[in-house]
Amino acid sequence: MTTKTLRLPDNLAEAVRELGAEEHIEESTAMRKLLGMGYEVYVAERYRAGRLTLREVASRMDLPLSDALEALQRLGITGNTSADDCLSSLRSLR
Repeated sequence: MTTKTLRLPDNLAEAVRELGAEEHIEESTAMRKLLGMGYEVYVAERYRAGRLTLREVASRMDLPLSDALEALQRLGITGNTSADDCLSSLRSLR
């Protein structure tokens, strides 16, 4: 694990304290959790914009493809493939 030092605006420092208190976790754990959540949103938005494939999303989120798709759905992002894309993929499996 890498150690980083950063300066947080007061509102983000308060969010870290609030999360730590609500979930009974240390502030460093709360920061990692919030940072991870933000990264997932960032990756999901890049997927929505067509800049990442589902496979790239899964790799960056360190999840199997099916779990990455579920994570995207939880964030309100549906797949960016068409029916033709799905049929083409199925044909290639033959």
